[in-house]
Amino acid sequence: MTTLADTWAWLTDPAHWSGAEGVWRRLLQHLVLTVVCLVVSCLIALPVALVLGHLGKGGALAVNISNVGRAVPTFAVLVLLLLTPIGKWGEGPTVVALVLFAVPPLLTNAYVGMREVDRSTVQAARGMG
Repeated sequence: MTTLADTWAWLTDPAHWSGAEGVWRRLLQHLVLTVVCLVVSCLIALPVALVLGHLGKGGALAVNISNVGRAVPTFAVLVLLLLTPIGKWGEGPTVVALVLFAVPPLLTNAYVGMREVDRSTVQAARGMG
């Protein structure tokens, strides 16, 4: 019960809602980090998935290789990145780790979406130019 009470006390303290280290500043940091990671992940995964889905070759291999990354613990990747030269870049390790974990689902779902388009729809699109 003390954890809940401590949380409520922290949230209702006006000092935590203003200033350089306030809740709004942290919220903005999280939103920026999320948008950056999502944009970078989309720039990596979507072109690969669209090309492989269009060609129909090599997509299953790419999806299986990217899904291997889902088995790696996020915290382990973050710690390993902090031990490399990337760890000196401030938010760099976090961005790299989040991108590494966002690419597999984006790649898989975009590839499957491209492959599951009805063939008659593709033929009709080609017929229309």
